[in-house]
Amino acid sequence: MAAPAKQDLIITRGDTETVVVTMVDEDGTAVNITGRTYTSQMRTTPDISAISITGTCAVTDGPNGKLTATFSATGTAALDPGFLYWDLQENASGVISTILSGTVTVLADVTR
Repeated sequence: MAAPAKQDLIITRGDTETVVVTMVDEDGTAVNITGRTYTSQMRTTPDISAISITGTCAVTDGPNGKLTATFSATGTAALDPGFLYWDLQENASGVISTILSGTVTVLADVTR
């Protein structure tokens, strides 16, 4: 299995953060992801059991390979500025694959 693509994020505490992904094959052709499900989490270290925040993932255009992971303003408001780790996993008929992973830089907000 291939390693997940690296995707680092920069988010601001207290903001709604959205990650839009388009799944394509090695030729750049959109992959039909209809019927697949996705999950995304952020943690302070990759191996810690405590989840810092969970994203809401939705396939927005299955035939054209588009999905969105959204992290709510309420959820990001509870994050401390600093660094986290995140990934995005796909469930394709019971086959689980991590498709994206990286670090997250959480910036402090001023207006609360």
